Amino acid sequence: MKRSLPFVILLALLTAGCATPQNHYDPIESTNRVTDKINDGIDRISLKPAARGYNAIVPKPMRTAVSNFFDNTTYPNTVLNDFLQGKGGQGFSDLFRLLINSTLGVAGFVDVATPMGFERHEEDFGQTLATWGVGQGAYIVYPLLGPNSLRDTPDMITETATDPLFWAGFFLAPYVTIPVTVAKYIDKRSRLLEASNMRDELALDPYVFTREAWRQHREYLIYDGHPPVPPASKSDDGWSEVDFDSEDSPAPETSQPKTRISMAKTAEASTATTPATEPHVAEVPVASLANADGAAPPENGHSYIINLSSYQNEAEAAARQGQLARLGIESEIFTVKIGDITWYRLRNKNRVSAGEAAQELQRLKDLSGIQDAWLELDDKRK
Repeated sequence: MKRSLPFVILLALLTAGCATPQNHYDPIESTNRVTDKINDGIDRISLKPAARGYNAIVPKPMRTAVSNFFDNTTYPNTVLNDFLQGKGGQGFSDLFRLLINSTLGVAGFVDVATPMGFERHEEDFGQTLATWGVGQGAYIVYPLLGPNSLRDTPDMITETATDPLFWAGFFLAPYVTIPVTVAKYIDKRSRLLEASNMRDELALDPYVFTREAWRQHREYLIYDGHPPVPPASKSDDGWSEVDFDSEDSPAPETSQPKTRISMAKTAEASTATTPATEPHVAEVPVASLANADGAAPPENGHSYIINLSSYQNEAEAAARQGQLARLGIESEIFTVKIGDITWYRLRNKNRVSAGEAAQELQRLKDLSGIQDAWLELDDKRK
């Protein structure tokens, strides 16, 4: 496995130029998906059942003690990277935490440092490289090891070099080190059971869900829990708003797909936005989808797309997609670039005719509970 790592890294570097703008951080997605499936298959027949059995048999206080012990053995890596990142005060605090838990805490089985005011931190060499200005690079799924990136890969070296259990392996017999290593990975997997169960239950595409959740967590760690919020774009999003009476109007010549259908042309409606939703998205009143006499508009050979919601990260969109799938609503994720922000738009897979648009839109709103869904003219360009 170690021999394959340089090959995977080289492959990622060589294929970096082939990535699409929407997915520039995952240029070897096809390879990653294969590795992810293999890892998942191995996990389902080995670590996951072992972790479930471990949680069922071992009492919670004992599991906590085991987790504390393994966290303490990896804590030298945090101390090292505290100082490499220039966090001197935090570095000394974490050093004292390590010493206190290693002594008074009986090799770390008891966390006595936290009640004493020495807060636990999580730092690694990947975060250090980020603070030094190194870009994330390609997303990589390693065999058995799981999600990673080019920038975070060197942390495998520092994590191993600062792990006392690794060095103890040179002096202790295998019948001691092997069970300890197995226990380490079972403990780690048991802590992820809830998260993996949520992914399996909610995500229609577990690979995308895991990738985006991993990336968000890394960003959270790099910025010490305060990642920057991208500014809301004040520029026009490239959409033109038309109503059914002018549905034959040509679509604007722009890279942004589709024409949004909306009867609300007021300034307030066109600029309405919330922090979690795509800007310039206004709810389409269902009543406006009919003619003045109440009859449905003529179809004129056009079909329409029902957009359900928009998100600023793919993990949230994937989670919502999984929830909709459980309701029997088939949806797909489509990326839209507005200014400097990429939005992950969730839309219904099925196209509908003009005569069915109002009724189907209302049905999906009632079924999903998403009341700000809106219609789009399908101009056959996707």
